[in-house]
Amino acid sequence: LKGKARSKSSPYPISALDYVPIASSDIFQPIPIVVINYFDRVLPRELRLRILAALVELHEQDLVRSIADGRLTMAKATSSKGRWVGRDKGIRELFKLSRVSKAWQALVFDGELWIDLDFRSFPGLPPSILTRLVKVAGSFVRRLNLSGHVQLLPDAMSDITNSLCLTMATSSTYTQLTSVNFQGCTYLTTRSIHNLLVLSKNLRVLCLKGLATATNTTCEIIAKHLHNLTSLNLSRCPNVDGYGISSLVAPAVAGKWHMPMKELRISGLKYMIDSVMQALGRAMPYLEVLDLSYARQLHNSALEAFVACDSLMVDPYAPHTVVVSARDLGREANESGKYRRRVTKMRHLVLSSCYLLTDMACSNLAHSLPDLEFLELAGIGAELKDEGIARLLGTTPNIRRLDLEDAIQITDFLISELTPLVPPSAPASGTVAGTSTPKQAGHALEYLNISFASNVSEDALVYLMRNCPRLRVLEADNTRLGADTLREFVKLSRQRKIANAKVVAIDCRGITESVVKELSPQTRPRLGWRAYDARKLMYLDARDDNEEDLRLGQDECDPARVVLKSFYSWQTVSAVQAAKEGRRKLVSRRSASDASMDAGGERGAPVSGRSARWWSPSGRRAAAN
Repeated sequence: LKGKARSKSSPYPISALDYVPIASSDIFQPIPIVVINYFDRVLPRELRLRILAALVELHEQDLVRSIADGRLTMAKATSSKGRWVGRDKGIRELFKLSRVSKAWQALVFDGELWIDLDFRSFPGLPPSILTRLVKVAGSFVRRLNLSGHVQLLPDAMSDITNSLCLTMATSSTYTQLTSVNFQGCTYLTTRSIHNLLVLSKNLRVLCLKGLATATNTTCEIIAKHLHNLTSLNLSRCPNVDGYGISSLVAPAVAGKWHMPMKELRISGLKYMIDSVMQALGRAMPYLEVLDLSYARQLHNSALEAFVACDSLMVDPYAPHTVVVSARDLGREANESGKYRRRVTKMRHLVLSSCYLLTDMACSNLAHSLPDLEFLELAGIGAELKDEGIARLLGTTPNIRRLDLEDAIQITDFLISELTPLVPPSAPASGTVAGTSTPKQAGHALEYLNISFASNVSEDALVYLMRNCPRLRVLEADNTRLGADTLREFVKLSRQRKIANAKVVAIDCRGITESVVKELSPQTRPRLGWRAYDARKLMYLDARDDNEEDLRLGQDECDPARVVLKSFYSWQTVSAVQAAKEGRRKLVSRRSASDASMDAGGERGAPVSGRSARWWSPSGRRAAAN
């Protein structure tokens, strides 16, 4: 055998691996990366709290941007993910972050983040969680909104009150609340509410709407302790009446000083007599919003007492007064003498469903409401006539909303008094350039309700539409509104590019099905809005690409379309809903049939005819071939 030949290769280098040192550990083990927690270790507590507060602000800004950019659709808004948006979603995220660690929990439950405790969107929040949150927030809380929390009990309310208190060096204890809303908290007692009011001397806004626990004694406590209150809502409180309002204003009347109240809502209260209204007018001259709707015992004389002064002498306790004659108030010409009236700052007056009022009430208020913008006189009926309303409107040039539903006696005279002689955009003839023309009644009119006013003609309405460029809503149920007037309103609204314009023409004989179909490309049957609370209304939204439904109806969420409410337009809503229901049933039937076929395939289909026809109605089995 021949031996091995000599190798000609060089022995150096032996191998490249000879230069690599031998490692004692596994070289494939990942290198550990140390992440420094800058949020907890580096940032001061103030910046960490600001970051958490910015989280809520970012959710609010994201909702605003999604609406402005058109990314929010009806399908997204009504889905489960669209239930919590904006500030509500930010609050939920804060509660989720509190589960990360104890340090983060302490940050989330810091009082600086909960200055505004607005939990009206969370009515199912357990009282224990609410009590715990208020306990850690303590005296930082300024606004407390627990509207709809029916599970809140008096004991929990007492704990909340004690947690909100701040003890001063003078051993006095009080809260720093400026706004409180207990609407819907039906389990609260009178004592628990009074305990909080006594300790909240800085309170400015208070809402106790519909609570049976609010009594006349509550008004006395408010008058004694809450001297900075600017907004009070006692509407529909069954145990509060006119005598409670008298006790509310009694200290101010006796001391001859003025309460800073700007908004007072006392809808549905009894015994609103002349003496109560007189004291109310003296004590609250700065009122801007007054709701007296459903005050069944309110007379014309009560409204006169509200603005009347005792004598012609200048009232030192009335900020502004004016002297008027009997003719200015619509009284008999043979009545001599002058009358001094208070000039109020009223902007919104609600007198709807005060059945004892007539148009004389409007005459009594003439020259006393120069800044009036919203006037609601719905439900009064045939006692409202042209003269008194026109006399009041002649002294209120800034009127924006006028509700005269059920005023069946009004005529074209009132519509002409409400219509500007010259459109606001055009200068009046004879005026010098650069000079301002006096304001005319109706130049700012945006909302008008004349339902059941069958004496108003179409010509008057057309003239009103053309000379009121801001008119956005016209409700004319059961009137003479015809097809030409409807076309004119739709055309003017589209030309002026008024968003969410609306006309109500239910039970108007002149509105036919052909007119509604003719205007369908420019109108919509309902005023749709994109939110989770509108999920059961099923508004039709073109952003959802519902081509089949848009063939039957119109885009109800398009602000450029005019809302047209009539009998025939409502039929399109029914047709769209019927089509959706039909598709839903068809899908459910198909899914049921597919499930049954899948179940039959798993069991196996019969092969022979004998076994396949054993279930025949005759009960006989066919013979096998």
